[in-house]
Amino acid sequence: MINNQPELETLTKNRDLFKGLLIGACILWVFILAAAFYFYSKKGSIALFVPVFTLIVAFLPVYLRFKTLDAEIKSKKPD
Repeated sequence: MINNQPELETLTKNRDLFKGLLIGACILWVFILAAAFYFYSKKGSIALFVPVFTLIVAFLPVYLRFKTLDAEIKSKKPD
């Protein structure tokens, strides 16, 4: 059997990096959403709603890469 432990460790590190990025983006997204509602209620400005939705679109490739890495790790991990 071929030892794929270093490759598995690299995949796990990359998956954890992407997971951290997604958690940070979700926290940031909540604050931007709250600020958007606040400014909309105070000034009627909807300008902050643009970053709320573009942040979701911007981090979609990160989420897809995270899911791919997770599936690859599960397929290579011995049960």
